[in-house]
Amino acid sequence: MASIGAMTGQPSHAGRRLLVVGTSPMRESAFALWRQMGIEIVLVDGYTTGRYEHMVYEFVPWDPRDGSADITRIAELARTCDGVTTLADNSQITAATVAEETGLPGIGRAAAKVARSKLEQRDLCARAGMDVPRWRHIRDRADLDRFFADGTRPVVLKPVDCAGSAGVLRVDDLAAARQQWPVVRMLSPSRTVLAEDFVDGREVCVEAVVSGGQPVFVSVCQADYAGTEGFLAVSAAYAAVQPDQAAAWPAMAQVVTALHLGEGIMQAEFKINGDRWTLLEATFRPGGALVPDLTARVTGVHLYEVQARIAFGLDPLPQRPAGPVTPYAQVRFLVGGGQVRKFVPPATVLADLPDVKVANQLAAPGQHVRLPLSEDGRAGYAVGWGTDAERLDAQLRTAIDRLGTHMGLTHHQQTPRPIDVVAG
Repeated sequence: MASIGAMTGQPSHAGRRLLVVGTSPMRESAFALWRQMGIEIVLVDGYTTGRYEHMVYEFVPWDPRDGSADITRIAELARTCDGVTTLADNSQITAATVAEETGLPGIGRAAAKVARSKLEQRDLCARAGMDVPRWRHIRDRADLDRFFADGTRPVVLKPVDCAGSAGVLRVDDLAAARQQWPVVRMLSPSRTVLAEDFVDGREVCVEAVVSGGQPVFVSVCQADYAGTEGFLAVSAAYAAVQPDQAAAWPAMAQVVTALHLGEGIMQAEFKINGDRWTLLEATFRPGGALVPDLTARVTGVHLYEVQARIAFGLDPLPQRPAGPVTPYAQVRFLVGGGQVRKFVPPATVLADLPDVKVANQLAAPGQHVRLPLSEDGRAGYAVGWGTDAERLDAQLRTAIDRLGTHMGLTHHQQTPRPIDVVAG
């Protein structure tokens, strides 16, 4: 996407080799920025649907996934590099283990295991006295029966060790839970499920740069989701002025302490109801789906640059961030169903929408798309920035409607974002 102003061009980056163990879709700007910084990128990834071979110095098509990666072979490669990191949720333990075995900076195996397990996160945060939903580890139908023993209520089922909203479903009673939990279970590598009470309130995603066991940078975005059964983000809105930021600092400090992250980047999702912040989950890498790009737009801090600096053992924030590029930035995703008839040129979507800068079709002609079970199944997106939040949101909804209509999809119209509760 378009170039984004941030704290780039540091001479200390030039010529360093960064081993990236696993990546995921929509991470193009990470590789583009690292190349701009003069970094030699060595990528180990043979599985992601997003392909970046053409954007790196060296590509190795090995399995980088936790539990199946050849740690010894990847560690040999890491010894030729100055740092190791990952852009994939399912490679966090691999990257941390390789870093430990080669003496390179990293979050550590223990922290990586916490990042991969919703159960460990719930347990650690509850023991730290934080607000978390009432929860139970579901291994069989008897566990479900026990969880619903005190009455019917909305409940969320999650695979214990997945990310990207994969397989996360809401059910409203025990009968629906019994029907859906085998589906959710199959998406979990450990074949187990976390059940937790559905929490009312608006949802925010918080990005934090952590140094010395404390947040040193915090940014908040407002997330909006499609439907009530699944939890697929249809919009993420960012602003230079973030009213939730004051409360986000202590909330993130609690999470960082509870989950024992010393150095790194954390993304955490919260539900806010009044003054109460309830943690939904956290992970120890920059958010996907253009989070770093749009965070840089409104803050001047590019999380991919921070990620590389941390991997090299450098100060993550060596200088004050540049001023924000724009007051508001936002992405909207196309979530719908139907047969894709054709490729839609961006010019068809962007005409007379000055605040919409990027429109991208993800589903190919001939493909049948449906309401996906994970973020990887979204059919396209539109990105923009500008000086008026309401106008920006309206133009993005128009762009998504045009994209979906021309692709031949149905059920893709989106409702306006509630501007009064969005940062800014």
